[in-house]
Amino acid sequence: MRRRVLIIGLDGAPASGLFARMDSEFPNLARLARRGTFGLLRSSDPPITVPAWACMFSGKDPGELGLYGFRHRYGPGYAQQQIVHSGLLPRGMLWDWVARRGQRTVLLGVPPTFPPPAIEGLVVSCLLTPKGASTFTHPRGLQARVADIAPDYQFDIANFRELEDEALLEQALSGLRARFRLARELCRREPWDLFIMTDIGSDRVQHGLWGVSEGSGWGQAVRSYYQEVDREIGEWLFELADDVCVWIVSDHGAQASRGGFYLNEWLRRYGWLRLRDDSVCAPVLPLAQVDWKRTVAWAEGGYVGRIYLNVRGRQPEGVVSQGDIERVREELREALRSSAGGGASRIPMQVYAPEELYREWRGYPPDLFVYADGLRLRVFGGVGAQSLLSDKNDTGRDRANHHPDGLYICYDPGAVAHGPGQVMPITEIRSYWEAQLAGQLPNLGA
Repeated sequence: MRRRVLIIGLDGAPASGLFARMDSEFPNLARLARRGTFGLLRSSDPPITVPAWACMFSGKDPGELGLYGFRHRYGPGYAQQQIVHSGLLPRGMLWDWVARRGQRTVLLGVPPTFPPPAIEGLVVSCLLTPKGASTFTHPRGLQARVADIAPDYQFDIANFRELEDEALLEQALSGLRARFRLARELCRREPWDLFIMTDIGSDRVQHGLWGVSEGSGWGQAVRSYYQEVDREIGEWLFELADDVCVWIVSDHGAQASRGGFYLNEWLRRYGWLRLRDDSVCAPVLPLAQVDWKRTVAWAEGGYVGRIYLNVRGRQPEGVVSQGDIERVREELREALRSSAGGGASRIPMQVYAPEELYREWRGYPPDLFVYADGLRLRVFGGVGAQSLLSDKNDTGRDRANHHPDGLYICYDPGAVAHGPGQVMPITEIRSYWEAQLAGQLPNLGA
């Protein structure tokens, strides 16, 4: 027995915002939830688009994948990193499992699927697709169909942090409609057993428009986007056969931002990071200006901070001996927890070592992950700022930060409705999809 599974991913959709308004504002999502089950999908560490989607469809955590963010370190050198690409995914992704069963998959916008992998089925690549990419589908001939069905298709919203509020919402809605138009057409015309579509616009409007027209919470601008999401989902559901299992999932949640913390500047002020010229002021740490022979640690910014120790025998100009790694790391962690922000403005810091987060770890993970004020603050990688704290984002407008709580809604036509379900780790949800594709009825109740 085989059953088909449709997965609609809403990047960054927060459970708190969506579930609280389902009955009043999102009738199609509410109908799915009433007829099935819904709950929190606990994101990866770090809770970021890449690696969270990869965790969801592999069943592995970021340590097992060796993917710790959008940037991937492929060596111990200070500048040895690249943007994550599909070639870094392991064998055995959900669509590989589906192919081994003789089944077929359609992937639309699922990170990280650039370059588009050669799967048994169809692929339209994701937000990592560079502008002007010559190939963004598998098979390549699918590109002409994409252009014909959705000529206004967007992989991402370019420069979304720089757009005016109205322009951002307009572009996001245009991209949403094109994405669903393409998805429904492929769903109608192509044979499939597993269909996965993710929408990046939900994440972008939250970063850009959180609180707009309201001042707290989502704001009317973001709610209007999700109302359109709900309408598009409703149109798709109307066309589906009665035996399709339908999932709505998000890779992480979101919350209001309150600015950022300059981690590299903190490291510099407290003597962990040494520059050749302390007057340097730059939005990104200038590696050529670092005095590596006197530097113990440096960091990279983002929604989560990443600290690397400068280890002798590991980094080109390392100074920390292998035997001192754990001691230095703990001293640094304690210093950061006790002094970040300084005086009365001390910031709550959650600081984790890889072994505290992962079952195992591959590649070159940070020596410490820094979550500033429960992810309410971004972490900035620049140096030279007068204050360690800023109420603005360092890369342009950003009104929202990430949150560990994503969501899932599942309607299984063969199962009894359960209502609210269990909190599910992101690495476990794949097992339910496998069960459904194999014709089973997994128990999703609380």
